[in-house]
Amino acid sequence: MSEGFELRPGRPGDLRETFGLSVNTSGYRREPTPEQIDGDWQRWRGLIEFNAALPGCYWVVEDDAGLAGYAHSVEFEGMDELTELVVTERARGQGVARRLLEKCWPTPPTPDVGRMALAMGGNADLSLYTTFGAMPIVGHWAMIQRTESYKERRSQETDATEHSIVALSPDKAVAEWKRLEPDAIGHGRAALHEFFARDRTCLAMLGADGNAEALCWVSNDSDIGPAVAISSEALPDVVLAALDRVATTQEPENLNIFVTTISWWLLRRLRGLGFRVEWPNWIMCSVPLPGLDRYLPTYPAHLL
Repeated sequence: MSEGFELRPGRPGDLRETFGLSVNTSGYRREPTPEQIDGDWQRWRGLIEFNAALPGCYWVVEDDAGLAGYAHSVEFEGMDELTELVVTERARGQGVARRLLEKCWPTPPTPDVGRMALAMGGNADLSLYTTFGAMPIVGHWAMIQRTESYKERRSQETDATEHSIVALSPDKAVAEWKRLEPDAIGHGRAALHEFFARDRTCLAMLGADGNAEALCWVSNDSDIGPAVAISSEALPDVVLAALDRVATTQEPENLNIFVTTISWWLLRRLRGLGFRVEWPNWIMCSVPLPGLDRYLPTYPAHLL
């Protein structure tokens, strides 16, 4: 790392500032205003503070101008997930990102404890992740559609066969997530879903045996995901039910979700409803992730 930069452990008091840096550099909103950043912080503060309380690492880099970059990761059952790696424009190309990764990932990954990241940026950024053992697994797309346009197109659908969707109790939702998610992403995240059970509603498509065949979390602030299903064909109905819920009860200006590029059945429905790719990312991991074709990542993108 070039001279003039100082590395130190992140503190709880840094969370608001590092969040602001991530919003400014993410690309999901062009030149966000301070008021928009404050609104997003209030909206997602609970999830960010929950992540910060989990085992993991949190490091920041500063220079004379202030915050220059930071990295944060959380440890789940068999997976170390890098939730954020952000470097300011003035600090890029000076070894800051590499130094942060060296602090979060000081040793090679193992089969027992993999590592995962959501990678934004160009070829150089992706190459840096591969240096630390995380390889490209699949594309990760931010997709957007105006709510009014979505509702109009949805009302015109005539050939879609959809199943009944119900809202699960918090205890039932957590139990079903513990059952379905590990087979899809290769590791369990019980603590995360216990948090979501307090923060979001879980919609489910139930099979004849009463067990869930598809699940999707949806918040009161228009956040949709994660979602998981027993097959890629079973995923669209529960995700569309979440979109319908947000569109009709919360009526935001836009609907936003993240989708993996191999979720063919879901992408086909979303494109038919007018969703477009706002910006692309990559999911990077040191081990195979077995079922991302039947998985919808978390919105906002602080975790897979």
